[in-house]
Amino acid sequence: MKVFDFEEDREKDTYIEIMPLFFRLQHLILMITVIVLALSGFTILFHRTGASEILVAMEGGFEMRGLLHRSSAIVLVALIFYHLFYVLFTREGREEFEKLKLKKKDFTDFYDVIRFALRLGDDYPDLDRYSYKEKFQYWGVNAGLMVMVLSGLILWFESVSMQVFPKWFLDIILIIHGYEGMIVFIILLLWHLYNVHFSPGNFPMNRVWITGKIDREILLKDRPGFADKK
Repeated sequence: MKVFDFEEDREKDTYIEIMPLFFRLQHLILMITVIVLALSGFTILFHRTGASEILVAMEGGFEMRGLLHRSSAIVLVALIFYHLFYVLFTREGREEFEKLKLKKKDFTDFYDVIRFALRLGDDYPDLDRYSYKEKFQYWGVNAGLMVMVLSGLILWFESVSMQVFPKWFLDIILIIHGYEGMIVFIILLLWHLYNVHFSPGNFPMNRVWITGKIDREILLKDRPGFADKK
């Protein structure tokens, strides 16, 4: 005779999985590598400050800083190639990628949300699983990471690059690499963290990145277009 777990049944009815373990692992790896790359990169970018000395000490010395930076870069490149393989050669990946393509509705939703926030509009748009927030971050961060990877490879293999490019070109690449990394980090730190964790209704932390599940009531309020499909 089956014994029903009413607490478990209630949780199944209340919470919906929107972020499978597969995505949560990718997110965790990306988060760790970006943080390590940022901190080890800031050591060079702000090398004339006292904060740089503190970071070098935390990283175990200047040589270890370089090892950490390059090792994290390798992990990041591997993750990017894995993501590309998933998008190009798996059915689930292609379906997810289709949902992440920018459409006219994303820009109208963005406009309507601003109007709603300023009390100039009465209706909050019916946001789907991937709204303009996720899509802007996805494409913006990926574009930034591509710039970081390409410029990083040029700087990593400096001897080869010097045989191909003039010195002034490498100097520009160094500036681009450093400040592009800072821009990506700031976008993730301010925009992503606020939208996902610090915004009203999510503070102090949205646990979806850990559990993969979200409360149905929250989903109905924030993503009515997606909740209707569930």
